[in-house]
Amino acid sequence: MSELATLWLPIFLSGTAVFFASFLAWVVIGHHTADWSEIPDEGNVIDFIRRQGLRPGQYIFPLARTKEALADDAKKQRILSGPWGTLNLWSRQVHMGRNLLQSFVFYLVTSFFIAYLATLALEPGATFSKVFQVTGTAGILAYAFGHVPNSIWFGTHRRAMLMDIIDGVCFGLVTGLIFAAFWP
Repeated sequence: MSELATLWLPIFLSGTAVFFASFLAWVVIGHHTADWSEIPDEGNVIDFIRRQGLRPGQYIFPLARTKEALADDAKKQRILSGPWGTLNLWSRQVHMGRNLLQSFVFYLVTSFFIAYLATLALEPGATFSKVFQVTGTAGILAYAFGHVPNSIWFGTHRRAMLMDIIDGVCFGLVTGLIFAAFWP
């Protein structure tokens, strides 16, 4: 644990750097803008959701949880003909401050676990390239690939998934560089 305590600076710096890299990707470069589309006739769709009384949560459509549901001809036709998708309803309006703080904490926690892994794999005084290799790889794994199974199962479009992977690789490389630069 004492080795981990010596890594407080790269943990903090890498978490902070990834936070700002994420900001650059989403706000400055804006390459995720094309990942989202506006619903035509948005007002009527929102009114329909309200009328249905849907509570916050994740919905998938069409959905048949039982064999009996599959026996229903109308349900079967919807399953065969589509459209197919998911709907994620939030419990409250997006609050930028709260979401930014939660993202920052996530990046710090991720950096903490990368540091923990690095203390298991590396000795104090390890070379820049070895520290970069281990922590950069751990960062890429943490940031680039964790979301892929959900993207596969729940229909994230390929472009959006590819942009997330590219972001994750960049975030992992930034993490690796910072740990390598400040490795004790």
